[in-house]
Amino acid sequence: MGITGETKLIGILGYPVSHSLSPCMQNAAFAAMGLDIAYVPLLVNPTELGAAVLGLKALNFLGANVTIPHKIPIVPLLDRLDDTAAMTGAVNTIVNDGGVLTGYNTDGIGFIRALEEVTIPSYRETSVLLLGAGGAARSVALALAGKGVRAITIINRGRQRAEELKEMLGRAYPELPVEIRLFNEEINGLLKDNMMVINATPLGMEGNLKALPVAVDTLTEDHVVCDLVYVESSQTPLLAAAAKKGATILGGQGMLLHQGAEAIHLWTGKEPPVEIMRQAIESERSNIPQEP
Repeated sequence: MGITGETKLIGILGYPVSHSLSPCMQNAAFAAMGLDIAYVPLLVNPTELGAAVLGLKALNFLGANVTIPHKIPIVPLLDRLDDTAAMTGAVNTIVNDGGVLTGYNTDGIGFIRALEEVTIPSYRETSVLLLGAGGAARSVALALAGKGVRAITIINRGRQRAEELKEMLGRAYPELPVEIRLFNEEINGLLKDNMMVINATPLGMEGNLKALPVAVDTLTEDHVVCDLVYVESSQTPLLAAAAKKGATILGGQGMLLHQGAEAIHLWTGKEPPVEIMRQAIESERSNIPQEP
């Protein structure tokens, strides 16, 4: 990559951010498209988020991606929001148009595109068990509601964010049944009626499946199990356990790929090379040493 005074910059704001596969994926796309753009990781402490947003303007960044823990706190710091970002109250993509920062949310469309690569659900017959109520959970819930799922049950540690998500869904889709349960409640029976399980929390990433509020040994081959987080070198423990039960599984890399492709379209107005981006992710993951 040749960086010159003409090179445009796009960043990803996160804390932490060193684990992100977005830089390799997006830089591969820009190179294939022949665009003089560099995509860089930006470690932003939550206490400095406001300064970082001003920095995007001052340094004339084309835009940015936003990852945890900034997707919700960044919303009031932006100049404009598109309809999806305004509805979810979460932003994962920023476009800088002459100093005006507009927030978008491409997580929902990214999730649906990734899901439909591994299975085509009968949405109207599918009830969803959603673990978590943060920014990614909001986007995915809204996207699934738009597809017409039968019902959504939100399971969260605290009630406030879950109630906010339920209210958001109620405003957009008042006919959709939405239930809230807390992690400390007895909820394993819910797996019998909710054949799509989506983990939108970091729980289970490090192998501590007991921290998850559902017992994975009750999963079946009829379940679709999605983990929105991703680990760089392998499946998350949740997905590995679900695969052993014969369930259809979807990792976070698919959502990462397709939300990133949609972000490129917003920044450039051009169609991104999705397969080259996919290959870049797979190549980066294959270069990570495996544990013995």
